[in-house]
Amino acid sequence: MIELLFLLLPVAAGYGWIMGKNSAKNQAHQLNRQITSEYSKGLKFLLDREEDQGLEHLINLLEVAADSVEHYSTLATMFRRRGELDRAIKIHELLLKHPSLDDQQAATSRLELAEDYIMAGLLDGAEEHLVWLVKAGHKEALEPIINLYSQTREWEKGINMYEAHSELFTKPQHVKAIANFYCEAALQDNDTQIMRKAISLNHKAIRPLYELGHSAFTKEDYVKAIYYWRELISQFTFFAPVFIEELALSYQKLNLTHQFYELLNELLDKGGVLIKIKHCQALLEQGHIEQAIKFLTDSLKRHPTIRGFSFLLQLLAKQNNDIKDVLDQIDKLVTSYIATKPDFQCQHCGFTSHTIYWVCPSCKHWETIVPSRGIDGF
Repeated sequence: MIELLFLLLPVAAGYGWIMGKNSAKNQAHQLNRQITSEYSKGLKFLLDREEDQGLEHLINLLEVAADSVEHYSTLATMFRRRGELDRAIKIHELLLKHPSLDDQQAATSRLELAEDYIMAGLLDGAEEHLVWLVKAGHKEALEPIINLYSQTREWEKGINMYEAHSELFTKPQHVKAIANFYCEAALQDNDTQIMRKAISLNHKAIRPLYELGHSAFTKEDYVKAIYYWRELISQFTFFAPVFIEELALSYQKLNLTHQFYELLNELLDKGGVLIKIKHCQALLEQGHIEQAIKFLTDSLKRHPTIRGFSFLLQLLAKQNNDIKDVLDQIDKLVTSYIATKPDFQCQHCGFTSHTIYWVCPSCKHWETIVPSRGIDGF
């Protein structure tokens, strides 16, 4: 009998293990059924427009459904899009407290919560979470915190963030933003030394060279103005319309106009129609009107532009007195047409303007607004 009991012990243990396993499965199935049932109730509340009850019901499930993070994130996004920021904030705050979140889920929830705070005008709360993310090495937080510091004009904070975490700034757009932060801080403190730091950044920006040239020009330091603006026009020739008149005047003040003409010759291949018009003006000053007309005519055949056509009409009017009045009238019509076209356009979102902006009022990107191109452009 005793031997039989010993033989039955393994059987009993196995049976107990199997029953225990089945019991755990049954409990899991029961829990899943419970969660599904509760989800259904919450969704029914929402569909029946009993939104307060539905939201509260679904939020309470956070403690039960540890694997439902994505569902709640989607729900929070829906509330944010509808402008119900208090509900979106509540869900994201609860998600952050959830013990089952992995690092990536926690970072995503923190970033979404910061976006909620920004839309709700709670900028201090947003900054706290975004700074935490940057310190933790999350590059996705750079865009919103740069926009936040741009909005609040806290240039020093943006600069300090860059200097502490420069390894995260791998996108040219983010570096351009910081270059402009240096410029804004320099203008605010009237200290061009701060602006010079922006020149050494790992991605070249337009504004530091422009502002340094402009500062030198206003102080009548034409040598420095030429130094900075020549560097700028060589790197970013498309930006020439903003400052080329002042650059030409700087050369003139130093009796170095011939060097300006030489610079124009170097830029002809990559410059727009304005560079070509300036080249024609140089030819006119040297008495080569036929050469100027031929050059511009050939250029317009390859790349037709309204501004180039207008200047060609002026050249032809100078050469043909018999039809000068007719050509002048046509040029007036063309000039009126040009005046209706925007001088600048954002390369990122398409925003147009008659004024240069360093940060686009529409998409908030820095240095994307440049002189217009194409048939109506420069």
